[in-house]
Amino acid sequence: MNRPALACLALAALALAAGPSASSTSTQLVSLGPVVVANGIASFTGTVGSSAAGLSLTANGQPVTVSANGAFAGTVNLNGASTLDLALSGPAGSDWTGFSIPLTGALVGPGGVIPPGALDQVEQAGIALAAPLVGSDGLKVSGSVADGSQLSGLSLNGADVLGQATRDHTFTVQVPGTTLGLVLAASDKNGVTESVHRQLTVDAVHADGVKIVSVRFWKRNVRRNGRLRMVVRVRDRQGRMIRGARVIVRASKRGFLAKRPHTKHTGTRGGSTLTLRVRKSALGKRLVVLTVAKTPRAKARKKSAVKLPAGRRHS
Repeated sequence: MNRPALACLALAALALAAGPSASSTSTQLVSLGPVVVANGIASFTGTVGSSAAGLSLTANGQPVTVSANGAFAGTVNLNGASTLDLALSGPAGSDWTGFSIPLTGALVGPGGVIPPGALDQVEQAGIALAAPLVGSDGLKVSGSVADGSQLSGLSLNGADVLGQATRDHTFTVQVPGTTLGLVLAASDKNGVTESVHRQLTVDAVHADGVKIVSVRFWKRNVRRNGRLRMVVRVRDRQGRMIRGARVIVRASKRGFLAKRPHTKHTGTRGGSTLTLRVRKSALGKRLVVLTVAKTPRAKARKKSAVKLPAGRRHS
């Protein structure tokens, strides 16, 4: 009998003898059974918890079928990889959680078998990310770790946060407002990692509400050519920059702008740059504009004002 066949038999035997417990399954995203590595192939079993219902599972980029009761079994060709990488993602695929299990070192026992429960330590640490809060100076990102003693490291976008956790097991980090994604990564003493990935951009059709977070004006060319540049930035309730939101700008009073209204869509970073054509009669006055941002399911309004430079005096 060849080695892959032996590996499959060993996997089946171990799965029957020591499958993931029902209690751990209910509280963990993934409860991993035994993993058998032979001839560059990894075979594995496990279950996903109730909190992962409806999510898609992949192993080293290959889809894994999950049964109605949450059980799964799979075999992947490692193609030289030294880790088994599992990922759970939702329908939109923007947010996902990953697990990486090293296939060398102390975890691997005789016959290339990794015993059940390889993910238990990182999962029981209980890491979590909250929706970021948008401020004028960037994003305030908060998270938590239920039991840091289970971990050898915890980082947010590469910066250590394990040492920043307070007595209530939370931490807060300031990140630039232009940040496109967040990665909270935890590792245990065996080198197993769990990473929570959150995208900070979203298409308008998937946005959770809409909010105009900033309106800025550039007056440099107003006096010379009557053009006022305006930048509008929008996010949703989860702090994500919205792509494809419709932005409409109009003056609150007639006679200030040559065109009415001005319309544009937001780009990748949730921003839209509009050029307003200002009438000469408006120079030196206070321009008040109403900005409306729309997605297929939500709308937001914001009123802003700017003092226009005075017109040139003719001698």
